[in-house]
Amino acid sequence: MNHTAIRSATLISCVLAAAAHAADMTIHLDARDVARKRIHTTMELAVKPGPVTLAFPQWMPGEHGPTGPLESMIGLTIQANGKALSWQRDPLDMYAISVTVPRGATHLEIALESGLAVGGSGFSAAPTSSEELAVLPWNEFVLFPKGEDADKISTLASVVPPADWSIACALDMNPAAGGGYAFEGASLARLIDSPVQIGRYAVRVDLTGSEPRPDIKHSISIMADSAAAAIPPAHFAEGYSRLVAESGALFGSRMYRHYTWLLSLSDHVAHFGLEHHESSDNRREENALSDPAMHISVARLLGHEYVHSWNGKYRRPLGLLSPDYQKPMDGSLLWVYEGMTQFWGFVLPTRAGLITPPNFRELLAANAGDLDIEPGARWRPLADTAVAAQNLFNAPDAFASSRRDTDFYDASVYLWLDVDAELRARTDGRATLDDFVKRFYAGASGAPQLKSYVEKDLYDALAALAPGDWRAVIHRHLDATGTNAMLAAIERSGWKLIYTPVMNSWTEHLQKRQKSVEREWSIGLRLDKDAKIVDAIDDRAAARAGAGPGMTVIAVNGKKFSTEVLDAAILEAQATHKPIALLVSNNDYYRTLSVEYFDGPRYPHFARLEGRPDILSQVLASRVH
Repeated sequence: MNHTAIRSATLISCVLAAAAHAADMTIHLDARDVARKRIHTTMELAVKPGPVTLAFPQWMPGEHGPTGPLESMIGLTIQANGKALSWQRDPLDMYAISVTVPRGATHLEIALESGLAVGGSGFSAAPTSSEELAVLPWNEFVLFPKGEDADKISTLASVVPPADWSIACALDMNPAAGGGYAFEGASLARLIDSPVQIGRYAVRVDLTGSEPRPDIKHSISIMADSAAAAIPPAHFAEGYSRLVAESGALFGSRMYRHYTWLLSLSDHVAHFGLEHHESSDNRREENALSDPAMHISVARLLGHEYVHSWNGKYRRPLGLLSPDYQKPMDGSLLWVYEGMTQFWGFVLPTRAGLITPPNFRELLAANAGDLDIEPGARWRPLADTAVAAQNLFNAPDAFASSRRDTDFYDASVYLWLDVDAELRARTDGRATLDDFVKRFYAGASGAPQLKSYVEKDLYDALAALAPGDWRAVIHRHLDATGTNAMLAAIERSGWKLIYTPVMNSWTEHLQKRQKSVEREWSIGLRLDKDAKIVDAIDDRAAARAGAGPGMTVIAVNGKKFSTEVLDAAILEAQATHKPIALLVSNNDYYRTLSVEYFDGPRYPHFARLEGRPDILSQVLASRVH
């Protein structure tokens, strides 16, 4: 340790010792070594003498499973009154550590070393940093008394980022003595709900359009791996200001003091979004703003995570509460938590003009097309995908269509579209899903709140708008197998799912972004950028010929594989009615598969149903003029 680091550590220790009397817990993150994937955390925790069990957060809100990355802990020392204490891990609960506090001690001093993920996928356990930026989720860097409600533990926290890096967080902050930044006092739950974004290249975009509370501010904090990538495109602020305005028109209140999208652009972090009450952690490729083709993906992501501030953070299913982050969560209502968020996360950006209605329909058609052909829908009901979410999130891509994946996201879009159509039908158009939202998510704008609910509360709110058996309406989607309910919902909205030889524009976008080959609707294959089979759809031509996940396509009709060669072979088979020859490798073995598919290119789209009201277009129409 150099002299500067010694002085800084001494100063930090003094600050923590003084602050410990003002809060139950103080936490200091030293992130100056983040390029090496290392974080040093110093904590002081108020305790009483005697045995105490400390817990590492396990069940994380928004991640819907026991995803707390325990493996990130690479060093731990616990002291009291300057003397090291021995500790033991519970052999049946890996997240629990027991220690005995000596007589006369009032605080534990904890030093935690963390090694951030360098690969893999998921949420907390996925890569969060690159050479030029990082997102620091507080749940990775804390230990606290097991069984205590994190919302009742007061904290004071601070962070030291690398020199010349910017910092963003939903919590108010000020420069700290000795360097870094000190955050406003908050409960441990609020702290964990407020990740910190740090980076070398940063741009802040302030937004307007915040009726009904113009005093509540909104911004997008962009940090990227290069200065050029952090520059927002033309009209970026205007577009997302319209999103803010449309959300105000929909919900009628803002359940936060202010809201910040943390948008991190890097090819070296995991790409996902995670909701928080006054912010969201959004990660996309480095070129997500510079490439116009990526803008729809960004709008979908930012729209989805923003809606969660109301649906998920403010109104949350009772089963998804885990006050100490150790209680297992019940995902049974994820078709509301995630499914309705997916619906509005598509609709609000469209109302705001960030997505055009034709692009919206192509996106929805691609999702419907996937659901329409997946064998898993024949045996697993939609409701079970929510109940089994903690397993499905971690399942491999192989056999996803047969297993049925986390369909409570996309399939629930059609459920809520159906509810909207049913509300209109029962009230002669006087009530829509917008009215349900205003009723169910009503609240006093301002400081974050949490109001839990159970399934019956949904039906009661719907019945207040239009009397009837709403459980039956919703459970025709949740309990049935097959796709009849989804297809009927699309048709009630005035459209139908069709297949044509024309490439779906959303599929084209996905292929470009993921460098994949999506031919599931024709020969039944999904390939990755290396021509490896990600999934082979059961009962479709390639699977019947013997294709399976993990194989690699080497050649098509005797010619080296490329997307163009495969598409030419599909067209040739349609004209000649001769099988397609696929040379595949399966580890160290090679064989040729004879694929009998003769129907040519096939992609999903929506087409208007003449004579039916165009409810979908009404749903997408702007509410702000």
